[in-house]
Amino acid sequence: MSSLTLKAPAKINLFLNILKKREDGYHDIFTLMQKISLYDTLTFFKINEGIVLKTYNTRLPLDRRNLVYQAAELILKEGKIDQGVKIILKKKIPISSGLGGGSSDSASTLLGLNRIYNLNYPPKKLHPLAEKLGSDVPFFLYDQTAIAEGRGERITPVKIFKDYWIILITFPFQVLTSWAYQDIRLNLTTKKDFINIQNLQKKEGFFEVLNFWRNDFEGKIAERYPQVRYALKLLLKLGAKKSSMTGSGPTVYGIFEQEPNKEEVNKLFKSGDWQVFITRPIP
Repeated sequence: MSSLTLKAPAKINLFLNILKKREDGYHDIFTLMQKISLYDTLTFFKINEGIVLKTYNTRLPLDRRNLVYQAAELILKEGKIDQGVKIILKKKIPISSGLGGGSSDSASTLLGLNRIYNLNYPPKKLHPLAEKLGSDVPFFLYDQTAIAEGRGERITPVKIFKDYWIILITFPFQVLTSWAYQDIRLNLTTKKDFINIQNLQKKEGFFEVLNFWRNDFEGKIAERYPQVRYALKLLLKLGAKKSSMTGSGPTVYGIFEQEPNKEEVNKLFKSGDWQVFITRPIP
């Protein structure tokens, strides 16, 4: 195999609890993450030596500042590969949006080079490399839905109900994760009591607990950025069973039982300086 194309999906956090600050400066979290059908695309080509990264997005660096480049370096070194790779990255996931695009791209790079160079590493072998790249990266090595704990690196794949629709609202500004964690109100008890995975596989159980779930960043972000709070309200007005924020923001999403009417969505959100995506969980 001399080339390979992979889709790198975005994710949403169905809930995100921040438990405590760790001695290493990170925070312990407890979150449920779901991959969704909004993708970046990466194509990998074997080359004789070096790492060549190409993208049409001028906001992205093409050197070691890019997680994709770092991921390629790590796995080439781990596999003792004396050749290189050319990577073409097509971005669709908004940058720094809380949707995990950079983490997903770097995880896909590990998976892609693992395949084109026939390393045959299982996800558990790639996991330590993913941890070096970022807290969310290990999640994207595994199945479509998972609980993440620790600083995000402890992954437990789970099965839950997925037959619903999602509207994403992304904004033209970014939220610094370091600022989001400053003076955040800690959730001193985990919410494992409402994570009954067996119940979550059924529609009734999923929608019953959905509105008990919270993102601990949401209050702070919505207070500073009123457009976030406004978008959350618009999603409920449109008929969302729940609206929330993903990651440390600023993207918000609404969960709908039925496919949203595109004309109604476009009409309601046409006046804002945001992007709107209609998507679904990956089945």
